[in-house]
Amino acid sequence: MNIVGNRTISGIFSEFAAYHSDKTYLIFEDLEGHCQQWSFAQFEAHVNQTARWLLRIGVKRGEAFTFHAPNSPAFVALALAASRIGAVMVPTDYRATVDELAYIVEHSESRLIVTEPDQLDVAGTVASAKSCVRDVVLSDVRRAERLNSRANNGHPILEHEIQQQDTAPPDVSINADDVVHMLYTSGTTSHPKGVLLTNKALIYGAEVFVRASGLRNDDRHLISLPLFHAAAQCHAFWPSLVCGAGIVVSPRFSPTRFFGLAIRHQCTMAALFSSPLRLLLAQPHNESWRMNRLRNVTFAIALTEPQFAEWHGRFGAPLQHLWGMTETVGLPIMSPLYGPRNLLAMGHPVLGYDLQIVDDNGNKLPPGEIGQITVSAVPGHTVMKGYFKNEKATAETLRDGWLYTGDNAYYDEAGFYYFVDRAKQMIKRGGENIAPGEVEAVIKQLEGVTDVAVIGVPDPLYDEVPAAFVILKPGATLHEEQILEHCRSKLTRFRVPVSVTFRDEFPRTSVGKIQKHLLGC
Repeated sequence: MNIVGNRTISGIFSEFAAYHSDKTYLIFEDLEGHCQQWSFAQFEAHVNQTARWLLRIGVKRGEAFTFHAPNSPAFVALALAASRIGAVMVPTDYRATVDELAYIVEHSESRLIVTEPDQLDVAGTVASAKSCVRDVVLSDVRRAERLNSRANNGHPILEHEIQQQDTAPPDVSINADDVVHMLYTSGTTSHPKGVLLTNKALIYGAEVFVRASGLRNDDRHLISLPLFHAAAQCHAFWPSLVCGAGIVVSPRFSPTRFFGLAIRHQCTMAALFSSPLRLLLAQPHNESWRMNRLRNVTFAIALTEPQFAEWHGRFGAPLQHLWGMTETVGLPIMSPLYGPRNLLAMGHPVLGYDLQIVDDNGNKLPPGEIGQITVSAVPGHTVMKGYFKNEKATAETLRDGWLYTGDNAYYDEAGFYYFVDRAKQMIKRGGENIAPGEVEAVIKQLEGVTDVAVIGVPDPLYDEVPAAFVILKPGATLHEEQILEHCRSKLTRFRVPVSVTFRDEFPRTSVGKIQKHLLGC
């Protein structure tokens, strides 16, 4: 099946810009309520200027650059501009510490960091220490103009630089197989992996989602999840682009602003996680929120039946459950668009993906038996191309035409799939991936620590949160707060454990592996 052809992300946008040039494409409302708005034609010119600027400062085809800032129009323009010149955009969590950002910048070989004034200290520190970085540029012109030149440390302002460029498209040869995006996803080792995403794979996943979600050309999609994360991209940003829908972008999710944004800007689609859903349910009753026009809200990770009932009763916005991962690019499992959705299940396999539940030997399992989810895979077309500079991990994940996800599930006789646990021991805190190995490696830096195990423990708001179990060397006197403070200095806040429990020993298998499932007992 080839539903992509030789199309590119930027080429699709150009076609829509010509087809309905005056239609509103992007509305951005910041946290103070200030709005910016572009038509398709206006943003097409802006993308061309952005692409020309990237070329002018020396970003070549196949070369990476890092975007280290919250959601903004700059993200959208740079993502499309990367596709237009065949460069590779690397979005990062703007809350990352120096150590976390430094690894990604160096590993991705990024030659440019685009950031905002609030993140300049971290980005600047990384840039000064990494020889691959040749430029640091500040985005968000409205806020940057309020700062004096010394506060900006002389860094160029992205919006000023772009405005000086020609609006004609750059003359660069690109194709569907170009890698244009790289998302870093936390693995089970101490370092995240760079997932290589081509034009073709992004389009394929987006086209599949459009059909499975009912997304239409006349929709307006509310994007409040962070765009550095695959969720906002794969069930909001890219699907909206391939069907020519408009988007409303917020810098971040806010439970007090979400429905106001949806109502003010007449949004008809939105993407969320279970944690934002719970935060919205926790808000005081507001009858006006029922006036929203949302006809479908896609989400990951199940709520309880009473919570689903309360959501639909209070807000009237239909929910559609889904499952996927950065490596699958698209969403291979979704609630049926028509008929009973059974929201406690992840959904059915969607048209465009084949799935199997397999045992440890790769044998297909029947209904009701728990095993690992595998997804049919054509690397670089229907799923990721692979992991950047990590052939071993790529070979372990992509095998014999299948992508091994590391997630355990089962399916019933009706074809509904139910999530069980993460074979790779990933912790998902409110939709954010946390690799236990990353946290364990930080705690092991402390003198006096013999061994560490980090697991996910249930949380009523965030589904699960990290908890650390530590064995100290004889005579060591570390306290819980000392360990947590060390973690806060090295890790993004959501990765910091909520507790530290000291143990004399860990339960282990016959070959010495820690039996993490027994730690929380």
